[in-house]
Amino acid sequence: MSTGRQIHSWLWTEDMLLRTPSRLSGMTEKEEQSERVNGIKILMEVGTNLKLNSNPTLATACVYFHRFYLFHSFREFESSTTALGCLFLAGKVEETPKKCKDLVHKALERHPKTFNSRPEKLVDEVMALERVILQTMKFDLSVDHPYKYLLRYAKIFLLEKDVMGKVVQNAWTFANDANSTTLCVLWEPEIIAISLLYMSMKMLKLESVTWKNQQMGENWWDQLVVGLSVDMMEKICHKLLDFYSFKKTIEAAPTITNGKASTSGSPATPKPAENGVNNNTVSSSSSGRRSQMH
Repeated sequence: MSTGRQIHSWLWTEDMLLRTPSRLSGMTEKEEQSERVNGIKILMEVGTNLKLNSNPTLATACVYFHRFYLFHSFREFESSTTALGCLFLAGKVEETPKKCKDLVHKALERHPKTFNSRPEKLVDEVMALERVILQTMKFDLSVDHPYKYLLRYAKIFLLEKDVMGKVVQNAWTFANDANSTTLCVLWEPEIIAISLLYMSMKMLKLESVTWKNQQMGENWWDQLVVGLSVDMMEKICHKLLDFYSFKKTIEAAPTITNGKASTSGSPATPKPAENGVNNNTVSSSSSGRRSQMH
């Protein structure tokens, strides 16, 4: 992969995110971020209670949500209903479909103050919004996620099994939490995965690691990408850390306990298996630059 990227329709720059329809309508950055966080929280809670896995269904729904608001304002479409529409659509796309009435029932059960519509009306609203989402996406519904790259890239490290498990589990937790951020519309999932592995090793204080086919003067990520700088990875990591700071009054940021990262109040999400293979089905974005795989 190379970081010499070209503009891709779903990858925006940080500057472009300053001019979203929500911001142009007068919303502040914090107001827009709050809407994103609240919408994703509803999406994750409802989806988890419907026993949908984060990888891939909930993660796909989150990507749809963030992409949708690249083209629409939160003042035009309520984040709560959009969250349900994205969840409903993602279930179909990832072959884990749920009936709309079941999704609505769970949403009313979990968030009665947010959704004050009658069940029948909310079902109609969600199904109508699904069509708007499809049109906004131009029926381009294929989504890739960092999870599979975390597992694939971690295999280059020459680490003890328990240490490897901690590295991957921390990065997996970060990937779950990154669903609440706009990273998916700023960077490719491969770049995000590498950055989260980098962040995980920093938190574990793994300063000196060895890896397969190591070359003198080479960083481990040089085997995976060409031209990826520490500054780029730090930028991605800090965007996630900024999210934790924003959320600190709602739920605790990840803490390291016995070398493992965890978040308080987050919905349960699937974890990588000890052998480095995900137990769940894996589906096969600040600069707008497109990467090329080796």
